[in-house]
Amino acid sequence: MAPRQPWGFHHEWPSSTPEFNALDDSIWSILEAKACAKTHKTVGSLKRALIKAWEEIRLKTLRKVIDDFPKRLNARNETQTFLMKK
Repeated sequence: MAPRQPWGFHHEWPSSTPEFNALDDSIWSILEAKACAKTHKTVGSLKRALIKAWEEIRLKTLRKVIDDFPKRLNARNETQTFLMKK
């Protein structure tokens, strides 16, 4: 079994699943804002910054992202339904 990534279930749920991406996007936007606040000259530097950013995310923030997930998913489904009807 592949090692579990600190930010989710990457090996258990395909990244292309639309239901997962709504949640995944929220977390990645937080990580990106923190880790990419400065430029990185190496991939290793970026990896360390991402790990540090993950460790700094408060549990309260993660709970809010999870609690908001159904609203985001419904909004995405409504948008997709609207686009499919066009």
